[in-house]
Amino acid sequence: MAASPGSGSANPRKFSEKIALHTQRQAEETRAFEQLMTDLTLSRVQFQKLQQLRLTQYHGGSLPNVSQLRSSAPEFQ
Repeated sequence: MAASPGSGSANPRKFSEKIALHTQRQAEETRAFEQLMTDLTLSRVQFQKLQQLRLTQYHGGSLPNVSQLRSSAPEFQ
């Protein structure tokens, strides 16, 4: 079963085209993945900043003076 002379030269071209398509597809997927990771990182940083802002609001002030609250509100005694 001898192969025709033209069939041997056609296969490498088909393989190189397939490899080029796979390479292109992989590059597109890599770009999409990197974009997704960038968006995720930005979202995470924004969330951490917001969380930090909320924590400083709660822990930033002093506690209320309970003895002053009692003297100004006799209904609680």
